[in-house]
Amino acid sequence: MIQLTPNDLPVGHPLPWSLLDGDGNLVLGSGNIIPDARDLALVFRHGMVCRDDGGDDAADEQRPAAGPLGLQVGTLLHVKLDGEAARPAASRLIGFIEQGLFITWPQLGGRDLPLQAGDGVVLRGFSGQAIHSFTSTITAVCRSPFRYLVLSAPVQQHATPVRKAARVPTRLAAYLTEPGDEDGSGGSAARLSLLSDLSTGGALVQTTSPAPAPGSRVRLRFNLRTASLDSEVVIDGWVRVAPAGAAGGKGEEGEGGEGGEAGDFPAFGVAFDVLAERELTLLQCYIYEQLLSSTRMPVQPAAVAAV
Repeated sequence: MIQLTPNDLPVGHPLPWSLLDGDGNLVLGSGNIIPDARDLALVFRHGMVCRDDGGDDAADEQRPAAGPLGLQVGTLLHVKLDGEAARPAASRLIGFIEQGLFITWPQLGGRDLPLQAGDGVVLRGFSGQAIHSFTSTITAVCRSPFRYLVLSAPVQQHATPVRKAARVPTRLAAYLTEPGDEDGSGGSAARLSLLSDLSTGGALVQTTSPAPAPGSRVRLRFNLRTASLDSEVVIDGWVRVAPAGAAGGKGEEGEGGEGGEAGDFPAFGVAFDVLAERELTLLQCYIYEQLLSSTRMPVQPAAVAAV
């Protein structure tokens, strides 16, 4: 095994190898993301962190192959017909050949997107470092052994870099309790709150009642819709003061402890504990889908015919 230092790990990007403890036990699998420096410090807090010494060849064998634009097999794609303003459908990259792409049949709300050979489509996908927007033409429609599409090589490519620990604006309702009080045994009723900002490291929360004191423990329970499926997420964290101007409020770092206030709705931050694999995966998928939906391809110079 090769011992690692914090400087060896790419914060905010997928891990190129699995992280192991000094005994060779898995700590964090390859492809997962350490959101920020605080999470990085936690990984190293309880002892040695290592990776397998099988060499780059072994790592390459385990890493999914990357195709055009650096997109890996299994990457979530947003797909819609070129020129349409409708919501994009969800698909997955399942293979590539000579810079062409194979994708699962795009679905929106559980229904197949009506597509046929010759249609032009706009796609967006996340490579781990940037959101790539591009257009392709459907060159073949295949129905065996399952339904999938063959696309031409990407054209009109545009990449939008994604900063580490990406945050997205949200409007998610959540229930706020103290850890252990979900069954009411602690005597505190669940409070309805609104998540107006979300990342894998935390969220900005607003409630109708006074904000919890900074440093107190809270639990958030909410639903995330990813790939048209709803999943309940329960995450524990600790309260921190909202940044100045958060959610239209006045919160500042310092004493007081009630965070920013926007009218009658106090705003405060919640820093998440280290997430379990399921919660981390769901949050990453949700955030990437929001980023894909909000990213727009720049207007390309139109080919104007001579008049």
